[in-house]
Amino acid sequence: MNKETHSDYYLERYILGELPEEDAQEIRRRASTDPEVLAALENIESSNRAILLRYPPSAIKERLLGQMAEAEAGKNKSKWLIRTAPLRRVLYVSSAFAAALILLVLVRPSLRKEGVREESRAGEEYFQAKGIEAPDLSKTQLLVYRKNDNRVEMLTDGSLSKSGDLLQLAYVSAQAPYGIILSIDGRGGVTLHYPPEEGLATNLTQNKRVLLPNAIELDNAPGFERFFFLTSESPIEATDIMERARSLAADTGRARVEKLKLPEGIDQSSLIILKGEGL
Repeated sequence: MNKETHSDYYLERYILGELPEEDAQEIRRRASTDPEVLAALENIESSNRAILLRYPPSAIKERLLGQMAEAEAGKNKSKWLIRTAPLRRVLYVSSAFAAALILLVLVRPSLRKEGVREESRAGEEYFQAKGIEAPDLSKTQLLVYRKNDNRVEMLTDGSLSKSGDLLQLAYVSAQAPYGIILSIDGRGGVTLHYPPEEGLATNLTQNKRVLLPNAIELDNAPGFERFFFLTSESPIEATDIMERARSLAADTGRARVEKLKLPEGIDQSSLIILKGEGL
């Protein structure tokens, strides 16, 4: 197992039960013989417990709803929103707390239904957004959800949106075990959404709807936001893919309609959201 698999992100995925069974068994074996791996797992679990104790879901829900109301009224933007690129705000909370936050933002408890099982990043929470059909788990696809007042809607290719809309990405991988999700906007900006950083593992969970651990607030880049989902039977080098994406993004006219030029063996699909001057 290479060094990359010992990153905090990889170990968090193990704790959340997201790794393939073969990889999970390897982590368990290493934890039984390597004190550093065991200590890293214990630190992550301790941090998770501390976060949930410090930020109970009920309090977070109240605070988030209040901040959203302020944003809609044109007041100050939420303090939870962290600027990570020019004019782009990404809400990111790592570990098990991410699942609780996503569910609180996008799915009200009253919309959960018994008998509909959807596994979240927290492991034992299930939900179905009212009015949204469960995705076909036999079809590889990128899913884009938008919070609209107290509803959650799924966007399709060519959907209209605007600056300030809060989006949540998810994917279904029917076969391919590796993948990357990125986006190009109408200003030529390129953002990597999965994995969260270049250089991290690109393993995909198969035959499940997987929510990414971040919500995206659309910036004011004009024209469009185009999301790409790349899948492969072999590990993908994110740094190389990002360079190819930046090359395409340099011409926004091409980036709006053309495919990425990719190495053989990597499949791609895309979904474009029209906004700003592109409406």
